[in-house]
Amino acid sequence: MTLNRPTSDSIEHFCERHGISEATFYRRRDLMPRAIKIGGQLRILDSDEAAWIEAQQAQADARRTAA
Repeated sequence: MTLNRPTSDSIEHFCERHGISEATFYRRRDLMPRAIKIGGQLRILDSDEAAWIEAQQAQADARRTAA
């Protein structure tokens, strides 16, 4: 039996993927995807990262149409 469990990644890997420094991630945490603590490490669920990317796209679209 296979369980569908959410997957996650470290903040370090998230930052590497998106070209964001970890310092910026923590300084701008209110604008970043939700991070949860799992086993003593902060992790970002893939679903939260996907939602963050969609929000970034929506903001870019809104800026483009406003210009």
